[in-house]
Amino acid sequence: MRTLFRKLGGIGSSFPFLIVLIALCAASYFAITSATYLNDKLVDAPLSQLKYAAAGFAVFLVVALTPYQLLLKISPILYLVGVALLIGVFIPHLGKKVFGAYSWIHLGPLGFEPAEFVKLAYILFMAWFLRVREKQIQNFSTVLMAWVMTVIPFLLVLKQPALGTASVFFPICFAMLFAAGTRIHYIVIPLALVAGAITFIYYWVHVWDKPVPFLKDFQLHRIQVFFDPSLDKQGASWQINQSLIALGSGGMEGKGWRQGTETVLGYLPKNTSYNDLIFPVVGEDFGFRGAAALIICEGTILLWCLWVAARARDKVGALLAVGVMTMLFTHVFVNIGMTIQVVPITGIPLPFVSYGGTFLIACLAAMGLVQSVWVHRKNFERI
Repeated sequence: MRTLFRKLGGIGSSFPFLIVLIALCAASYFAITSATYLNDKLVDAPLSQLKYAAAGFAVFLVVALTPYQLLLKISPILYLVGVALLIGVFIPHLGKKVFGAYSWIHLGPLGFEPAEFVKLAYILFMAWFLRVREKQIQNFSTVLMAWVMTVIPFLLVLKQPALGTASVFFPICFAMLFAAGTRIHYIVIPLALVAGAITFIYYWVHVWDKPVPFLKDFQLHRIQVFFDPSLDKQGASWQINQSLIALGSGGMEGKGWRQGTETVLGYLPKNTSYNDLIFPVVGEDFGFRGAAALIICEGTILLWCLWVAARARDKVGALLAVGVMTMLFTHVFVNIGMTIQVVPITGIPLPFVSYGGTFLIACLAAMGLVQSVWVHRKNFERI
């Protein structure tokens, strides 16, 4: 019992971080309420998000109090179960197609997106693997094995298709390899190849107007309108154009809660404004100040992860914090970036703010893992 109270005290010592986390979840409620204000089909979404937040904080507490060393021991099993679930989404009567992607699994009344939990299982597994291969971290064989373990969930999620979610795995891989101390050229060369591939796709699609076999038609169209939003203004370019209008029309102060015309009148697509396009909703309602405050809060969470990584009791704890930070950073960068025309429009939610029970609970579980690294930076008992 004394150990439990000491651990709770450890969580309490990160009180400012907890306040920011709660503030983001509160902002989520108000933003989702605004986005679904006149949408009868989503009238229960704000209350549902609060329920998900309550469940998520319960998971956060359980994970935070659990020694991360125990979670590492079962991480290979969690990884294999996660891969099996990603395969399961394609099994008839088990997987479910939602918005054109096989991304959900239904077990009776329970439905969830396995990819969101697989990201956390993958981080745990990668940390475990890099600890096991710590003495061979400079060897290319270690890096190659890490890539293989990353490609498996990446391809399975990409097949759904869910390009936005799939894009999270490799940044996590590169960041954790870098933090583990691998040779820098094992990271720089693949990144250079990715940059070259993006440049090639730009010329292939935008300049030469050629098809790309491995991309769906709608994905190809999104790339084309990213480079030229004037194309198909009433179709594929609609989301980015309306996002920019919503953010610009909010000005410095914003139009007020539930007063944004782009949001309330449905110019921002109603099926995504409460989820992937939640940032323009915040920008229109609360203006530049509200949007900046949201970014600062997200940035604070990322800095907290780095703070914990720097003060972890061992290298594997630091790797876990770096992995979670990279996952969240990728979500924040891509989600906000696609609404301001920095990256192409893709389906990826904003951590702690976008609507979605599975995603919110997974994010809070990830923060619970970081909190576990923080709490257990001191020895409480032998693991």
